[in-house]
Amino acid sequence: MKFIILTFFYILISGVSLKTKPKFCINCKFAINNVVNDNNKFLKCSLFTINEELNDSIFLVTGVNYISEQEPNYIYCSTARKFNNMCGKEGKMYKKNI
Repeated sequence: MKFIILTFFYILISGVSLKTKPKFCINCKFAINNVVNDNNKFLKCSLFTINEELNDSIFLVTGVNYISEQEPNYIYCSTARKFNNMCGKEGKMYKKNI
């Protein structure tokens, strides 16, 4: 009888742990709403900028650093969730927005 009860609780606990809530970007503190198109489909992620490696480069013709004078251009959350080296499908970089 004890074995049956312990088995039941084990199955119950295992089932609960498998049901994790998905990490939606709209609830993440790094999500930025696109001002131009106020639609949640176009959220951007403040963790990843486009051309991060170019942010400190100087334009070799004039010597001016045009990229650093501009506001950073962030990638879309949907793009960050597609690639495992970024946030990935499981939302590795997700932090709940409080």
